[in-house]
Amino acid sequence: MIPDSYLARQIIYTAAVLQTAIAPLAFVYYVYYIATEIPLFTLHPTIDHYLHYWLGTELIFYVFFQITRNRMQRTPARIAPEPKERRDLFMNCVANVDDIHSWLPGWFMKGNNPSQPPDFEEICRENAAEWQVSFCPFSWAFFTLPLEDVLDDPEKKETLDYYITTLEKIYNIQFKPGYNDDLVSFRVNLDPVVAYHRPLAFYTMITIMTYLYNLCLQVWGMRKYGPEARSFMPWNVMEPIQPLYEGSQRISYWFRDGNRNKKPVVFVHGVGAGLMCYAKFVFSLLSLDAPIFCVELPFVAMRCVEDVPTMPEIARDFELMLQYHHFHDAVFVAHSLGTAVTAFALKSIPKSIAGVVLLDPICFMLHYKDICTNFVYRIPRTASQYIVKYFGSTELYISHFISRHFYWFQVALYVTPVSSHKHIGPVTTPLPRATKVFLSEHDNIVDSYRADAYLKRCGINSVLMEGLDHASFLFHPEWERKIIDTINEYTMITDPQ
Repeated sequence: MIPDSYLARQIIYTAAVLQTAIAPLAFVYYVYYIATEIPLFTLHPTIDHYLHYWLGTELIFYVFFQITRNRMQRTPARIAPEPKERRDLFMNCVANVDDIHSWLPGWFMKGNNPSQPPDFEEICRENAAEWQVSFCPFSWAFFTLPLEDVLDDPEKKETLDYYITTLEKIYNIQFKPGYNDDLVSFRVNLDPVVAYHRPLAFYTMITIMTYLYNLCLQVWGMRKYGPEARSFMPWNVMEPIQPLYEGSQRISYWFRDGNRNKKPVVFVHGVGAGLMCYAKFVFSLLSLDAPIFCVELPFVAMRCVEDVPTMPEIARDFELMLQYHHFHDAVFVAHSLGTAVTAFALKSIPKSIAGVVLLDPICFMLHYKDICTNFVYRIPRTASQYIVKYFGSTELYISHFISRHFYWFQVALYVTPVSSHKHIGPVTTPLPRATKVFLSEHDNIVDSYRADAYLKRCGINSVLMEGLDHASFLFHPEWERKIIDTINEYTMITDPQ
């Protein structure tokens, strides 16, 4: 994202600390004011007046933050894979592990230190059982249950024992009996929602910037469709939105029609501040003269939106969206978290997808620890990692989505190899012929080399963007141009007669 240096890291960290310092400052200010009836500091009568009420508002908002974060600790209704899906998932994971001695320890930490994985020999059988239950990023993997609940169910316990025994047979290993109390497995959906306070001024700024960007989208000829996601922020009523709900039930999106001889493009953004982070990229998409859909995911856009649709609801809305505008399929373009949404769509509504362009995808090799630990648990050491930690993963609503609504087994994409021979093995997902994957070489979230090697083994068109970090293509015109050219090529695909 940005060049790493001591100065850059300190600037990012200082900005993060200053955000969290506003609420304590407001508390001290009002304690002093109540005790003395004199403001803690004075600048100018007009400034003092507004500062007094702003700090009071920030104090109230901090109480709201604490109440909301405590409420978000509760786990929603559990979503678990069906037995067949669980079995296929397990076999896909096992089939795509290069070295179990480096893979399995990555899912544990010693002494609650995420930077200290254990040696393979330190993992006991019950540790492995705990991992099998909570296995892989952002979910309770195979059962979506705590270990004790699985052990109380004879059928689930038998399945769990089978998985562990299968691992031992395939890799010719033997777990020591017992449980190593010094090891802790990564269990995102069981662990607390970790979030740092952002002031109301931060969310107000995001809302104003979003509103201004929405005006730009209107100037560019786009119109907004779909219901509003529930939010406490009153400025949402100012957003221009068409009262047409037939095209979508749970998601909102922007649409501009274009040359109907081209396939429409559906763009799904990633974690951050929403579509406005992709302003130049969206403008480039509009230059293609194809019909363009830009889907909003406000629950990961720092918008104080707690209402999260399920993956099946989003996929259903994709179909409704296309049908409402008289399309039967589209080219899906997705970045980061958007690739997870697109991965689920590839599995559930494949006929609606004519082609895919995946940018910095997080949907491949999810059974490795990289994405889980890099986004949630990692202690940051570089400037890019500082940005992810303090301005991404620990934002309240983003953390809530990742920790309570992201089920890895729904979005993990194991692709069918491109081969003239019939595929034999675990159930996989065929990708459209018009598929291209762009990976950032120095991605600080995704292990791009591992994902690239997997995709090339499967015969998928995959490109490493040399020297780039996660989302850096947005700041490198030459790579953005290559991506746009690929999308333009795919929009001209004709349907088979």
